[in-house]
Amino acid sequence: MRPLELEVEGFTAFRERTTVDFRDAELFALSGPTGAGKSSVIDAVTFALYGSVARYGDRRLVSPLISQGKVEARVRLDFAVGDERYRVARVVRATGAKGATTKEARLERLDGDGADPQVVGTLAGDADGVSEAVGSLLGLTFEHFNTCVVLPQGEFARFLHEKPADRQDLLVELLGLGVYDRMRE
Repeated sequence: MRPLELEVEGFTAFRERTTVDFRDAELFALSGPTGAGKSSVIDAVTFALYGSVARYGDRRLVSPLISQGKVEARVRLDFAVGDERYRVARVVRATGAKGATTKEARLERLDGDGADPQVVGTLAGDADGVSEAVGSLLGLTFEHFNTCVVLPQGEFARFLHEKPADRQDLLVELLGLGVYDRMRE
């Protein structure tokens, strides 16, 4: 999966609409002072794809994603898997009493490489459907994405110190090596 463009509004540190264009970046690093939004960019990508972020330790906890004083947060991510282009969008709305809902979500297939691709089909139109479709597209669950791609602060050391069998099981699953066990059987 290659991110192409991220647009956020009302999402954590990004109160106003902000766009991050990854199209021309072969390799990139997020740098800046504390509070600049580095982790928020990573959280936005994860939230767009899976409807949750790992930082809070509870997949259902999404209300902190809404910028203080706002009632909703919007995230849109255009990304590529191989030669195919996709757009995933999600909205978090405050429901009162520190709650929030993430029912509004969609995953679309795009046509075109430029800054203005055309939507050619909707693959999923609700939060659960989008999460399931993204998992199938990427071949990664939310947990695997966070362990192997995002590696939240402090989690890489935990992964390295896991029992060897647990690390091996995860790598076998991620690399699709289970096919050899099935062939042997």
